[in-house]
Amino acid sequence: MIKNQIKALLFLPILPWTSIPIVNAATVSSTPAQTFHGIGGSGAWWPNDLIHFPLSTRQNLSSLLFSPSGLGLSSYRYNVGAGGVNVSNPTRAPETFYVSPGVYDFSKDAGGVYFLTQAAAFGVQHLTMFANSAPAPLTSGKASCNGQFVSGTGEAYGTFLADVVQHFRGMGVEIDLVSPMNEPDSSFGPSPCGQEGMQVLPSQRAEVVNGLFDALTARGLTSSVGIIADESSSLGNAGNEYASWLPQVVNRV
Repeated sequence: MIKNQIKALLFLPILPWTSIPIVNAATVSSTPAQTFHGIGGSGAWWPNDLIHFPLSTRQNLSSLLFSPSGLGLSSYRYNVGAGGVNVSNPTRAPETFYVSPGVYDFSKDAGGVYFLTQAAAFGVQHLTMFANSAPAPLTSGKASCNGQFVSGTGEAYGTFLADVVQHFRGMGVEIDLVSPMNEPDSSFGPSPCGQEGMQVLPSQRAEVVNGLFDALTARGLTSSVGIIADESSSLGNAGNEYASWLPQVVNRV
């Protein structure tokens, strides 16, 4: 057996020197290169399943995610729903608070609200509210996907988002960032869709930002609530589109 092993070693192929990869030594600098805003998670869309679990299970998961003895997340994203109209997957169809202009039903979206309030109760530092679509009545197809932002509805949409933020902050849930158009380069159609989505053309995005900024200003919230825009599905898309809208609102995002 030993002789056979020696023979096998003797006949191993010998690689030429030039084929051996060169590995450069790594250096670690004490100078910060970038600053992380937070380490977090997104509530899309597992809260819609977890709300059906026993309270003890939800409390245990909240502790695992948000407490210092668990992951201790410092950032959490809450998905404000558009109502799930024409979305085929119920887990990805969060209920909306929107009833009509200025009228809301804040008993909706029990799962999303539960874990958002748990994040706040555990002291998660940064709470972001993001939307994949405006409420269905405000979109081009009166649905929560496979449609487009309607030019001229920026004020109404901004009012809805700002009212929701104001509601939660009044409960002690200190939302400090709002993303009004998550992945605006897609409507996630055709209908029925796998999730909510609303296309926002680059030429429309400044209106979305201005509508939200003005609504936050009217409520005295711009010093404590910032705007994230836009969250395109790829950096390539974003880089190609920024020039057509971002200069108009660069001081508002």
